[in-house]
Amino acid sequence: MNWKRGAYPEFTIEDAVAVLYLMKNPVGRKTISEVLGLGEGSVRTLLRRLSKMNLIESSQKGHTLSQEGRKLVERLSKAFSEVYAVGRVEGYPAYAIVVANPPEFKSIELRDEAIRFLARGAMILVVKNGEIVFPEDERPFRETMPELAERLSLLAPEEGSLIIVTWAENSANAMKSAYHVALALKGEEVPEEIKSLVR
Repeated sequence: MNWKRGAYPEFTIEDAVAVLYLMKNPVGRKTISEVLGLGEGSVRTLLRRLSKMNLIESSQKGHTLSQEGRKLVERLSKAFSEVYAVGRVEGYPAYAIVVANPPEFKSIELRDEAIRFLARGAMILVVKNGEIVFPEDERPFRETMPELAERLSLLAPEEGSLIIVTWAENSANAMKSAYHVALALKGEEVPEEIKSLVR
């Protein structure tokens, strides 16, 4: 019964979260498709589901969050930020995400999680005494990668926050890997509405 496989639109919870953050400003279906590396059919289905849940509004300018959608994204941002393009690492596009009040974690496990998903590599950093450092030995990150450290400090991460930097073959995979690690850490705090989008 393999013939049915192609008929199912495929998107993940990472895609759903990325779309919600993207829609802070009006955005078209084609842009969503390009940014997330998703097929038109998947994007259409995702938008239809978001619309049914009254989370988005559509106009000539594109799709944007409804009041309900904005509230949902506000709740989500208390757990983790949207992703930010931070240049390139090892020649690949890199993205960073800030996770607030992270639970206990092991850097190596989070790196592996990113790589198992879609990333080529990942770095796990924390903010301690106002400085971005490696959690294992509290070495200042600026001593290793000064330019990237400068870009990360522009995100104004709060004390105790975790910063995840992921890089991948393309921007879509780098973005989604960052969201994936944040979701792995903060899964319980993700609103039920978002989880239900991919069931």
